[in-house]
Amino acid sequence: MVNQVTKNALYHNNGDGTFTKVTTGSPANDGNSFGCSWGDFDNDGFLDLFVANGYGVSAQNNFLYRNNGNSNAWLKVKLVGTQSNRSGIGAKIRVTAKIRGNSTLQLRQISGGTGGQSTLLAHFGLGDATNVDILRIEWPSGTVQEFHEVPVKQFLTMTEPPRLQAEALSSDGSFHLLLTGGVGFRYEIQTSSDLKKWMPWMTLTNTNRTMTVPDPAPTKSPHQFYRAIGE
Repeated sequence: MVNQVTKNALYHNNGDGTFTKVTTGSPANDGNSFGCSWGDFDNDGFLDLFVANGYGVSAQNNFLYRNNGNSNAWLKVKLVGTQSNRSGIGAKIRVTAKIRGNSTLQLRQISGGTGGQSTLLAHFGLGDATNVDILRIEWPSGTVQEFHEVPVKQFLTMTEPPRLQAEALSSDGSFHLLLTGGVGFRYEIQTSSDLKKWMPWMTLTNTNRTMTVPDPAPTKSPHQFYRAIGE
């Protein structure tokens, strides 16, 4: 009985929801492998391919395919969760950019692995785009961030903003704030009476995921607003 060895398969994304099988060259015919992961190992903005071998009739060394790149634009995003998990697993990152004259939307979801562990970075190929029109991050906590006119060809580290909530007022007008953020992160608490002019109130280091911040002084303003800014 002869063992049937199936060669690796490589499919080219046509960009319209269909794929075309590549039948010649590397890495389509280089082995009988059992796992692979995409990642930018040399940090040049272009995804490289690592292929794990050793499955089948004869063992092989693993393969690493280096993407030599071109002049196309790209964007890489790393998430640092504070309310959510530290790696931002479960977050969705959406990028809208004009590529070849068309407004194109791309989505990446940070995953802990789907069969083979891939990078925790969100990588976007942007063709001839000169900037990203909208960068939208949807955190597992429900927090949403949007950034506009983001330059391409860069590595971004995005930290999840803290959440600040107010408890009910006491009889004397004082109350407590609940700050939810990253343990060990420093935050500046700011106040405003009109949402236009913000003044520093206090700076603190978060010692718990949710921290109580007292405001013992009753405000004389009919409206008082608070926000937390990461340092």
